[in-house]
Amino acid sequence: MKGFISSRRMFLSGLGSKVAGKFYHKVSQSPESATDTTQTRLVSTYTKRALISRPSEETHHIPFLAHGFADRQSLAGWFPGINDNEKTSWRIRLSKRNRALLLQIALIATIFTTNLVLVIYASSKYPSRDGVGLIYTGDCETVNTANRYLHLLINVLSTGMLSTSNFCIQLQASPTRDDIDYVHKRGGWLDIGVPSMRNLRYINRWRLASCVILSLSSLPIHLLFNSAVFQSLASNDYTIAVVKDSFILGASWDLRAAELNRGSDPGWNDSRVNPEQDYHNIIADMQNDTRHGRYEAKNTSECYALYDDYWAVQGNAVIFVKNDTIQGVDNSLLLYVSVTPRWDSWAKNMWASSNGTGKFTAVSPPPPVTTWFLGPPRYEVASCLVQVPQATSNRCRLQYSTHISYTVVVLNFVKFLALFLIWQNRKIEDRRRKARREEEFGDEPGHITTPRENTLSTLGDAIASFMREPDETTKNMCLATKYDIINKEKAATLKRKGKREPILEPHPREWKKEKMRWMSAATWKQWLHLILIYTIFLATLIVVLKRILDTGLRHRHINPTLSYLRSLGFGAVTPLTYLVLPLPRTDPMGLIFSVLIINLPQLIFSLIYTLYGVVLSTFLVQREFSLLHTPGHRKPLRVSEPVGIQRSSYFISVPFRYGIPLTLFSALFHWLISQTFFLARITALRPDGLEDYGNTFSTMGYSPFAMIITLIVGFVNVGVIILLGCRKYDGTMRMASTNSMAISAACHCPAEDREFGYQLPIQWGVVEIGEDGIGHCTFTTAPCHVIRSPQEYMLYQ
Repeated sequence: MKGFISSRRMFLSGLGSKVAGKFYHKVSQSPESATDTTQTRLVSTYTKRALISRPSEETHHIPFLAHGFADRQSLAGWFPGINDNEKTSWRIRLSKRNRALLLQIALIATIFTTNLVLVIYASSKYPSRDGVGLIYTGDCETVNTANRYLHLLINVLSTGMLSTSNFCIQLQASPTRDDIDYVHKRGGWLDIGVPSMRNLRYINRWRLASCVILSLSSLPIHLLFNSAVFQSLASNDYTIAVVKDSFILGASWDLRAAELNRGSDPGWNDSRVNPEQDYHNIIADMQNDTRHGRYEAKNTSECYALYDDYWAVQGNAVIFVKNDTIQGVDNSLLLYVSVTPRWDSWAKNMWASSNGTGKFTAVSPPPPVTTWFLGPPRYEVASCLVQVPQATSNRCRLQYSTHISYTVVVLNFVKFLALFLIWQNRKIEDRRRKARREEEFGDEPGHITTPRENTLSTLGDAIASFMREPDETTKNMCLATKYDIINKEKAATLKRKGKREPILEPHPREWKKEKMRWMSAATWKQWLHLILIYTIFLATLIVVLKRILDTGLRHRHINPTLSYLRSLGFGAVTPLTYLVLPLPRTDPMGLIFSVLIINLPQLIFSLIYTLYGVVLSTFLVQREFSLLHTPGHRKPLRVSEPVGIQRSSYFISVPFRYGIPLTLFSALFHWLISQTFFLARITALRPDGLEDYGNTFSTMGYSPFAMIITLIVGFVNVGVIILLGCRKYDGTMRMASTNSMAISAACHCPAEDREFGYQLPIQWGVVEIGEDGIGHCTFTTAPCHVIRSPQEYMLYQ
């Protein structure tokens, strides 16, 4: 072994600054020992690209020691940016995590400003009553379109807010090197590169508090934001008077006699109709208006069709009967009923659809209706007079909730303030670290700030830290996997309980190529939580869909074909598609309670999205780790605080080619949910066209067609993560995943690489084989042709 060390020293001492660059990727020309001669003969057969050598199995048992390690100053001529720092390079200055945080702050500030301006403008231009303001009233198609696009905008803004919040939570929840060392000494491990509940137990109080604030401020946004703007449809109050022909001539009438004719017919005599009013004046006004020709005449089928439509322009009506036998009766008023829109399943047209049978009728007869009976006496309709439409114009409305809007703005500001404080705190800490660095190293370039105080957010951060200061708790375990560490942690827990001894000890491990699937990177608990919650979510949607089809359509003898469900509209309110819930109905509590129930699916999906992101991040952290042994991926580490030629990025673990589709899918799915379950606002209008606030109500609407689309997209999304999980890693490097201890075990680099190796292009491989035939694998700056690939059935430690 001494011969190898001597050979390596001779090699390093003979390198000049330019020669170092030449030998970084080519065969060594230094004086050779016998073993070096053997290595040179082996690598002479390789291509000029200096691919990793693959000697025969016998050669791999020959002792060797890697040499030709890169030197930062010697390579400066080949890599001009190697001495770049924050003061000299805009690339590094803009790549700092503080700059990424500034971008997040700018994004959240833009969203906050947008929300604030919109709320102030709406409040000043569209005053509210009981927390509900009217933005637009008019054409229903215009309202539907505006409502759909406004919800799309809301989901884009909320996705931006929540993505920014999640980014900062992950930064704050990332452990420092001190956190990791503390946990490693106690037989545990922390997560690198993914959001982790495990890490929250060990980070400092400030970072924990900021994570809690950002998380708690997200919770109400999930529950409220999608209902800040909503569609309201108007439905009319009206009174029906069934009369004889003499009524229009001013004949006398008696309310009491008309009430007795109702009998037990639920459409005429029920607690859900005939609200307390001055019916004497109402009937008198109707008689007066008909006498002066203010009502419009309609035949039987036209009259029935008008009052069979929940949303149609409806006013008071006077219905004439054919029965000749009753025309001579003195009382000209035979029946009367007053109807208002209701939040329950009670139909407004029950008085008409029962057709004089006195039975509850859920389905109207097919049009046209030419024969029509009313009330227990079964008066046959001859014709009717209805109020002129201009007097009771029916309008669709686009409304907003001031309570919800201002709440969202406040929470948006809380997020902005939290992010600003996080950025300010990191800036102060960065200044302190720079001051300590200057005290320790002066103006010497290349040194990063004190590594133990930096959060290790990315895989590159962790590798750089462990290369610079190897972790003694993972020494001689270079092939340890996450499974070894997890078993060790379980054993350590049992030991503390006095049951077992730890089972993981530093010892040589046999290398074997294992092409494991991506899904192996995630723990079984991560998969269980994701699949279980996602399955429950989708199964619940299926059950709800079946239930509402049965209770809302089939019991009305309506065949719920796909074409019929599509005709009900996408996110549209209809009399058939709102739920009867035992909640307050009047504003503002009725609105708030309905909103909280309606948006529970939004909250559940946000949890699913977080779990989905964790699993995907775990896949990609292991993928990044598994490619570090190939010459084609020999690059400087991707770190949070780059120095020299180190790489950085504005993502933590999920590259943009995965992150952007994931974010877009999140916005799409939130929007689909907002069109599946939504606030159903029914505005009651009096016959004079003014709003009847006492009978206006809010409840939960649903769209079966939107629910079907949501289910399809949900199952596709589950299929995508499963298909990604079926991809395979190369299998050369061990399954470390996000496990800090397994990553640490792979980073016990040679002494020559500890000072500046983490700043240069590195590669993982075999760097040493001892006299006993046991090798060592790690990251190194040694040339590609010097590093060996591990061989099956050989031992490494």
